[in-house]
Amino acid sequence: MPLLELPGKIIYGVETINSLSSEAVQLGRKFSFFCGENSLKRSGYFDKILSSLDKAGLEIQVVSGIPPEPNVNLINEILSKVKEFKPDAIIAIGGGSVIDTAKIVSALLADKTATIFDLKGKEIEKAYPIIASPTTAGTGSEVTRFAVATDLETKDKFILFGKALIPKVAIIDPQLTYTMSPLVASATGIDALSHAIESFLSKSATCTTDIWAKSAIEALWNHLIPAILEDSNYSKERVSYSAFWAGVAINNTKTTLVHAMSRPLGGLYGVIHGIANGILLPAYLRFCAPVIPQEKMNFLKTVMKGYPPDKIEELLNTLKLPLRLSQVISRDKININLLVERAKSAVMNIENTLRPVKDEDIYALYEEVI
Repeated sequence: MPLLELPGKIIYGVETINSLSSEAVQLGRKFSFFCGENSLKRSGYFDKILSSLDKAGLEIQVVSGIPPEPNVNLINEILSKVKEFKPDAIIAIGGGSVIDTAKIVSALLADKTATIFDLKGKEIEKAYPIIASPTTAGTGSEVTRFAVATDLETKDKFILFGKALIPKVAIIDPQLTYTMSPLVASATGIDALSHAIESFLSKSATCTTDIWAKSAIEALWNHLIPAILEDSNYSKERVSYSAFWAGVAINNTKTTLVHAMSRPLGGLYGVIHGIANGILLPAYLRFCAPVIPQEKMNFLKTVMKGYPPDKIEELLNTLKLPLRLSQVISRDKININLLVERAKSAVMNIENTLRPVKDEDIYALYEEVI
């Protein structure tokens, strides 16, 4: 029987971040507040949020400066500091990396004897409560059961999962995304589009998840360009909501081959996640085209006004994002055999892909996008 997993509460709309303190007091009195390097402070919201939490009588530990692509060493350093503070819950306001870091720390706080590596490959069953609010419009981490980290020693970018990682409260306030740079907005927007398309075309898709995925695909397709190139706040709002819709979709269907292949690009070569997904997405769609149900292909063609792989490449060009790996990695440094070895270990994603995937298919797809 299909089961729809959602956060305990989803609050969305302009200025909904103002509800943060009233939500927090329901979870405790002491909070570790995770945020990124600069964006929240640059937007002016950092001081406002701290002030509102202080007025609510809450004790706050600020854990700031969390960079993109969190690694195991950094997460362990943060965990040590948070353990000393002994919070009741965690507030995470930032991009996917901030929220993912908070999720992993929350799980390790709840399971005091576990290491990050102990959590790999199994359902995480307990974690401290999290209130999550995204400052980017792409990852959907505020509504998912997934978190990603990188082992710097092995350059392995791996995924942790479990219902316990889903935030108790997700606050989606589009205003927090208004100050994203064009590059961040483009990369995260393509990440959201990849989530929506992969969910829509996954083996696990249901009529319910298709509603979320189709809504996200259509809104992202119509609003990404005006949000980024025309600085339209209305379109930024639609993109923000679409990222959350796509997050709900993949939380219930999982992603597919695109993510199996993009994670090694991030771990081994530091390719920005959304950029890696964008490079792979057209090749993935061409690969799956023979088995995509006609009604789903017709939907994509109607929304995109053409053949989806070609139209996505046009979108990448318009947003000035790379179409080939050789635009972001020196060709002579790309080890396809190692990429294939890492990608094929993502069994969950590969088995969720509509078309059966062999090792040689993964190799050919990497070759196609170089």
